[in-house]
Amino acid sequence: METIEVEDGRVIAYDEWGDLSGRPMFQLHGTPGSRLGRHPDATLYPSLHLHVITIDRPGYGGSTAVPGRRVSHAAHDVAAVADELGLERFLVVGGSGGGPHALACAAELGDRVLGCAPVASAAPLIPTEIDGLLGINQKAHQVLADSGRDGMVEFLGALREHFLADPLGTLDTQLADAPKADIEWTQREDVRTVLREATIEALRPGVDGWVDDSVSIFRDDWGIELGSARCPVRFWHSDDDKNGPLSSIERLVAAIPGASLRVWSGEGHTAPARHLDDILQDLIDTADGER
Repeated sequence: METIEVEDGRVIAYDEWGDLSGRPMFQLHGTPGSRLGRHPDATLYPSLHLHVITIDRPGYGGSTAVPGRRVSHAAHDVAAVADELGLERFLVVGGSGGGPHALACAAELGDRVLGCAPVASAAPLIPTEIDGLLGINQKAHQVLADSGRDGMVEFLGALREHFLADPLGTLDTQLADAPKADIEWTQREDVRTVLREATIEALRPGVDGWVDDSVSIFRDDWGIELGSARCPVRFWHSDDDKNGPLSSIERLVAAIPGASLRVWSGEGHTAPARHLDDILQDLIDTADGER
């Protein structure tokens, strides 16, 4: 783990993976998640000559919490780490809860972002879409609607204790109603090793990261103007994703001029992990074509 301290005294924790002399790319973790979230195949990033940087969003792992933060906040932390590493321009990928934060980078950081790939991204939902979510996500939306942030602290705080006591057993329980592809992927030993490490580190300091991620993503106002993204933006999503309905992603695509969407059939929320080589090669090729 590496850390930097920013002007307001906060600490941001990050790690680096792959080819440290290669093309820089920020990979933004899901919800809950941490900088230890990465692809289980350690050869993938160096094979694409990618210098991958992962950061803990505030309240996760080694990063100072910022209660009440908005989605837009992530862009400024990414920029701070990029400045520390001397990276002027870079690619951004965000999975699941990291998707909105990747979009914040595209919208807020101008020409510094060469290309953005939100994969299996979260998005603001309408009531009929909430009804089709995994049980845990339906419950979280209901708690937030009924009891606000305080209710989320209580709900996710109790769930955090279960995850810390038995990360993989609790994950299996929460995925009981997930698509078959998700259940099968999360039973792989290499995947489970990464999930266990990333989850424990995410929740180790407390529940603030998870709460503020959830509250900020569920809000309609992310504090960013999606239409201001200048770089190529390509979404990747499965038509049976029970964490983020495809219809919600189609609304995001429509809000970003020039954005595109590629859809898998029947591959669940974990589809990006199985296709990450294709996603990253496409992102590299697209960014090269824009130069």
